[in-house]
Amino acid sequence: MQIESRPYGADAAADEIEALRARVWKVEDRLFVYDEVPVQSLFTLDLLFDRLEELAAGLDRFAYVVDLRGVKRPGAEVRERLKQRVDRLNPRLAHVAAVVGNNVVIRAVAKLAAFAIGFRSFTSNVSVEDGLEACRRALR
Repeated sequence: MQIESRPYGADAAADEIEALRARVWKVEDRLFVYDEVPVQSLFTLDLLFDRLEELAAGLDRFAYVVDLRGVKRPGAEVRERLKQRVDRLNPRLAHVAAVVGNNVVIRAVAKLAAFAIGFRSFTSNVSVEDGLEACRRALR
């Protein structure tokens, strides 16, 4: 199922919820990918972070790549919830690698946002592969 460029809410169909949850997956031990939706909402943010927490349950340290290519800037309410969700994970986060492509403006915004959100270890990357390697280095 294709995720549309619209905000999803609690009224999402069961197949939409499963498609959203499938955007977070385990790559290998302690390493995950979080493929952000084009239009974030409180619902999708909680759904995807719940999935990440479910996959990382029992791990003392882990890292993840978040693919932000094609994402629209979230509103203030979503940014605040993102900070809350990251605060819950931060003690166990070895690294977060944001994939922003080659856009230098988005790269700069991602770095500022990462600082504001409170990531302790962060890189911005051109590709998912680069992000995975940054996470692997941090997990060593």
